[in-house]
Amino acid sequence: MKFKFSLASVLNHREVLERNAEIALGKEVQKQVKLEGEREKLLKEYEDLVKGRGGISTSNAERFLDFVNYAERLKRFVAMKNIEIKKQIEEVEKARAELIKKTQDKKALEVLRDSQKAAFKLAEKRAEAKQTDESAGRSVHQHL
Repeated sequence: MKFKFSLASVLNHREVLERNAEIALGKEVQKQVKLEGEREKLLKEYEDLVKGRGGISTSNAERFLDFVNYAERLKRFVAMKNIEIKKQIEEVEKARAELIKKTQDKKALEVLRDSQKAAFKLAEKRAEAKQTDESAGRSVHQHL
């Protein structure tokens, strides 16, 4: 007789849920990486602007004011990206927690399946041993 786990369909469903949680986590991490890349791009642009001062001398006040305003705007964009990244990190952590929960749910059923399978195999071995003992007992009685 073959072992049949009665909750196999539930286990399969939990495996699907775990895979979906893995995919969701991956998407959230990708969003975070994208935001961090955008922030790094803004920071680099700001650093390049400040280092070179845009080739602007302080003698041209209007151009210098434009330079300062643009630099301030870049700093605000960086600050906004930092806020977005912080929110995204929270989303990543939520997705990670969900994946952990789904994995634990699946593992619980796997442990149950494995223990039931072990009990099934033990019962099978005992039945075989009993059958062997009975066969041996019959053959001994037949020879007497």
